[in-house]
Amino acid sequence: MSDKIEIAKQRIQELIEKYNQVEKEGRVYRYNEETTKKDFILPLFEALGWNVYNDLRRNDSVSAEEKVSRKRVDYSFKINGISKFFLEAKSLKEDLNNPKYIEQAINYAYHKGCAWVVLTNFETVVIYNAEWKTINLQQNRFRTISYKEFLDRFDELWLLSKESFENNAIDKIAEKLEKKPKKTPIDEQLLADFTRFRELLSKNIVKLNRRTDITEQELDEAVQRILDRLIFIRNCEDRELEEKKLLAKLREWETSKKHLFGSIKEIFKYYDENYDSKIFSQSLCDQLEIEDETLSIIIRGLYETKDGSSYDFSAIEADVLGNIYEQYLSHILRKNEKGAKLKESQAHRKEQGIYYTPTYVVDFIVRNTVLELLKNDILPGLKPWVSF
Repeated sequence: MSDKIEIAKQRIQELIEKYNQVEKEGRVYRYNEETTKKDFILPLFEALGWNVYNDLRRNDSVSAEEKVSRKRVDYSFKINGISKFFLEAKSLKEDLNNPKYIEQAINYAYHKGCAWVVLTNFETVVIYNAEWKTINLQQNRFRTISYKEFLDRFDELWLLSKESFENNAIDKIAEKLEKKPKKTPIDEQLLADFTRFRELLSKNIVKLNRRTDITEQELDEAVQRILDRLIFIRNCEDRELEEKKLLAKLREWETSKKHLFGSIKEIFKYYDENYDSKIFSQSLCDQLEIEDETLSIIIRGLYETKDGSSYDFSAIEADVLGNIYEQYLSHILRKNEKGAKLKESQAHRKEQGIYYTPTYVVDFIVRNTVLELLKNDILPGLKPWVSF
């Protein structure tokens, strides 16, 4: 057995003894989530080889997830900047079988394009696979390991080590032992849905607005404006900046059959008045007729995929959305007798300059333009507060 394994086992044994002492003294319930992380969970994963205190000389890191909403998990475990698994930490004695915790953790990992997520209060470590397509989220459970079993089942616990993820050990075992179908990756699912919404909306507008002499370009712009508005609103909702007004209007229409597009226009007006975004200013799209049934399919589809997964736009990376838009906009809209049809064209993409600029490139540009201007005292009062 390697020295690395022996050292890991020794450190984990010390944590087990520490926990037993805390329990013996009746201090377990004094531990909240933060103290549980500090005293037990982070030391456990440090013993498994992770750079939990982020030594910049190493190629791995453990970063707290940005709190864009209460739906985020606690930590991302990365190697060379790529998330290998997410971890949701709970306090000692917290019930890890709470369906809310499980759904939150699995959905977050799925929307981040990551297969693995861990839910733990130290007393129990539960490993889930976010990519498995299951009827019940409990079926996404891969392993459950009690702290009393950490040493007896060390080989399974070691699957969460940095070394294991460097060797893809957990993926290999899962593929060999767990023959479960996988969900469509989030980027592929979004692209398929966005393309479907675009074609569905285009055909419906052509069908209902035949008397309007609308060109292909105007049709494309109107469709894109509506979809951009809906996606902007869904982002605000999932970031908990706004209530779920779209869903409320959809449910109101389902019960009362009040004109859905008219109700949605009220939301557009609200966003136009409260957000500095040109996409909500008056345009051709506001003058067109759209069937409520068509609009309902699109709105419902922005909350839930066909396989029953819920979309969480607050967890979807900007780069994922950007790459989707790049592919999605490379399709040309062509009117025909039946309405409109999308056709992929790489030539159109090249002519129109439809290429997404990755976040790291944007950061580089900002660092070498805006930041340099700030350094040169163009905005001296802001200099101490600038951080990129």
